[in-house]
Amino acid sequence: MLRFTHIILSVALAVGAAGSATADGHEKAVTDLSGAPADAIQMDDISAALAVPRGTRIEPSAPPTVRLPIFFEFNSTVLRPDAEELLDKVGAALASNDLAEFRFSVEGHTDSVGGMGYNQSLSQQRAAAVKAYLVALGVSKVRLQTVGHGESTPVATNESDTGRQRNRRVELINLGSSQ
Repeated sequence: MLRFTHIILSVALAVGAAGSATADGHEKAVTDLSGAPADAIQMDDISAALAVPRGTRIEPSAPPTVRLPIFFEFNSTVLRPDAEELLDKVGAALASNDLAEFRFSVEGHTDSVGGMGYNQSLSQQRAAAVKAYLVALGVSKVRLQTVGHGESTPVATNESDTGRQRNRRVELINLGSSQ
């Protein structure tokens, strides 16, 4: 029996649905599609969530976020077919007229299972795997950078399977105009 690691692709955005205010008063919107089947998420959903109106300043301290389900083989950087299906839609969204002018940081995260050094490396490799897949789809590699955070920035407890699953994720952060 194959074991799978569930990864959440959190796309940090410049604008999104209304959400809660952060400590500095900025709105942080979260569109959480992580529970949706990958085949139910459409490219237009991703484009609409990532679109930033011209002239809108991206607030790096509190970017709105959309979470998408991405799957890797257990303890691996190999993308599962359903992850590839969803990344096909992400790639199409990034290539759309609404998003073609933006740069993104692909940032990998892990849970706390395993050593810190190993998790740091795995998170970087998973971010690189997502970038490589998007570049193979035609997204310019100069629009994408990668960062690995390992287990350093959990979004949930590592004391439960559900929490660890939420912490295993890749975030795509809108860095603003590439021009």
